Amino acid sequence: MSTNTLTTNPRLIRMIGFIIAIGFAGITLWNTYKLIQRIEDDEKQQMELWGLAQQKLASNKDLNNPIDPLMFQILTTENSIPMIVVDDQNNLLFSNNINQRKLTQDSLGYIQKLKEEFGSEHKPIEITYKDSLYQKMYYGKSNLIYQLRYYPFAFLLIVVFIGGLVYAYYKTNQQAVENKLWTGMAKETAHQLGTPISSLLGWLTILEEDIEPKMLNQIKSDVTRLETISARFSKIGSLPNRNETKISAIVQDITEYMQIRMPKDIKLELDLIGKEKEVSINPELMGWVLENLIKNSIDAIRGKGKISIELSWDKAALISIHDSGIGIPKKLQRTVFEAGVTTKKRGWGIGLTLAKRIVAQYHGGKLRLVNSSDLGTSFEIQLPIA
Repeated sequence: MSTNTLTTNPRLIRMIGFIIAIGFAGITLWNTYKLIQRIEDDEKQQMELWGLAQQKLASNKDLNNPIDPLMFQILTTENSIPMIVVDDQNNLLFSNNINQRKLTQDSLGYIQKLKEEFGSEHKPIEITYKDSLYQKMYYGKSNLIYQLRYYPFAFLLIVVFIGGLVYAYYKTNQQAVENKLWTGMAKETAHQLGTPISSLLGWLTILEEDIEPKMLNQIKSDVTRLETISARFSKIGSLPNRNETKISAIVQDITEYMQIRMPKDIKLELDLIGKEKEVSINPELMGWVLENLIKNSIDAIRGKGKISIELSWDKAALISIHDSGIGIPKKLQRTVFEAGVTTKKRGWGIGLTLAKRIVAQYHGGKLRLVNSSDLGTSFEIQLPIA
């Protein structure tokens, strides 16, 4: 795998990062589990030794016979394991690391509860004397084990939190760089278009005397369109002025302009549903979005077909654009709004990216791919009502 592949494929980077994170989490959980197992084994051995020492002490009835120092040390050494020792009549003889307040309030009930709880965790250790049951020791898990069980989750939570902060910083920084790039490119494009547009306007003035009026009007319309395109690019990167506008008028202007220039075998339909409500938009930029989507539909049809545009108003203004074209390949549908993604051989893959930025960032709306198959493609624009 080349470095270029990694740097140009953010999804691959995210996937690798996710796999590494899962692997790291798995290793952490496994190591913690093994550590808990070792501690539990050590505690079990410790309690078995304590039971053995207690049994040795019980068998030593001769007060003149000194107690084995090792047994004495085992019995008197402080340990953190909760336990209770009862006799064969279930009377409490000894307790360690037990809630004394609960023991005082409800001795029998609390002892029974501890026996059940500890008994489910470990098999009770029986202490016998002369082959008969003398005492029974019930023991549980130390606080250390309970703390270790929660440790990996707390640790992973911290890792996720730090990872989230790093990702948010990376995403914000990346977006800032992209914004600068888009702004610079757009303003440079507007600057480059300015000179030939001015020149064309000058030539139009000269041609007005000798050219056929109908042809001249078409040339003027195209030059005006170039001016509009230049104005659109100049607005990228700055906060555009928005006015309360009837979106239907903009859609109708775009469809009328496109109908003259699109193949005759493609039918363009416009349908208005419900009472129109004004939206706060920049007409030039929103016209750009609509024009881009319609052009994409024309390219997708590749011959005879139909483009349907539907406007409706409810809590938001909805513009649905559906074509009967070849559709967008499934592998591109999730990334269709990312820069550089295109189905055209000579496409730049920035049209839908710019369109989504205009709708979302400048108008607080949404642009989404509703569905796409070999029967056609549907896009939807959602704009807040003014």
